[in-house]
Amino acid sequence: MKRKTPFVGEIVQSTQGRDAGRYYVVVGVEGGYITVADGSSRPIAAPKRKNLRHVRLTATSASELGIKQPFDGSFDSSAPHALKKLSKTTNQVQSEE
Repeated sequence: MKRKTPFVGEIVQSTQGRDAGRYYVVVGVEGGYITVADGSSRPIAAPKRKNLRHVRLTATSASELGIKQPFDGSFDSSAPHALKKLSKTTNQVQSEE
């Protein structure tokens, strides 16, 4: 059975909107919506609200990428680099297929 609700600290990819294709860390879950941050354009102090239907769950947690927990003070400095690295590796895999 496919899991439909993400957990705090999970990496998700936006599938709709101007930010389609970008990776974010889930910092909150509220009903059919989640709040996400990436540390650069969306810092932890100003997360983005996304509809669950507009994101793809990756089953990867932030700690697996070396990102500090969302409410740790160093989240905004560790998240952008790790998410950019994830994006590059994902794009390389897709271009090889």
